[in-house]
Amino acid sequence: MKRWKNITIAIPGYDLKPIIDDLLELDILSISVKDFKDSQNSEWFDYQDQQLEMSGDTHSLSILCAEDFNSKEILKKIKKLTQLEEIHIINEIFFQDQDWLLKSQLKFQGTKISKSLQILPPWQTNKNFLGKNVIINPGTGFGTGTHPTTKLCLNWIEENNLSNTSLLDYGSGSGILSIVSKLNWANNVVGAEIDKKAIANSIQNCKLNKIHISFIDLNEKTIQKKYDILIANILAETLIQLSNSFKKLTRKNLVLCGILDKQVPKIIDTYSEWIILENKKNMDGWNLLEGKL
Repeated sequence: MKRWKNITIAIPGYDLKPIIDDLLELDILSISVKDFKDSQNSEWFDYQDQQLEMSGDTHSLSILCAEDFNSKEILKKIKKLTQLEEIHIINEIFFQDQDWLLKSQLKFQGTKISKSLQILPPWQTNKNFLGKNVIINPGTGFGTGTHPTTKLCLNWIEENNLSNTSLLDYGSGSGILSIVSKLNWANNVVGAEIDKKAIANSIQNCKLNKIHISFIDLNEKTIQKKYDILIANILAETLIQLSNSFKKLTRKNLVLCGILDKQVPKIIDTYSEWIILENKKNMDGWNLLEGKL
């Protein structure tokens, strides 16, 4: 069975949020933020309406990577990427592979997006909530509403009039943006994805919310028509590659997310050949850009 390694590092005196964004560019699996205090004494909670403080004086970073990764080499790459001189390895822990999907599913307990929208897993209920309860079963498809980019997109969907519009959710993941768009009166919603397991997850989530949405497997089918709105919450480098494709698919509005602060100028410049993008929203260093034709 495959083995993995957690490398826990301390970076005192720095705000960890921009450092985390830099580390995501490395060839690692994930990054976790850990309180120096034990769980019983920790005062660090994820409040829905309160931005979290992530200081290197109170928290460490745990990097998950393959067992054979050289820790010293990773440390050199981190120093070069972040331009930091002092980074301390607290410990290294090796462990066996496990059912990560099941583990992540059990951790997700739901998230409130706005006063009128919250995302819940199938095993949670909130009958006292007066807004929309959208059920998402966490799976291989990205999108449970907890990541800033998903929240930015969901906020945009809620704040714009989608009545009688056609919408293409490109890189649909769990189907969360497609589902919320449909519930916000978009007339014709289609999801597009390259991951077959994510598509299966999306179809399951549609059933949980008692709606029907078509999902296109981009490995098997090419999209031929234009949509009033194209929304894509995917990584910046992929967005850059898709500019010409999106030009053929967008009729009125283009909404792009998954873009870090430092990546915004490059995205705007790439798309400037056919559409003017404006930075509409920012959350925790992530940005949502919108353009109108």
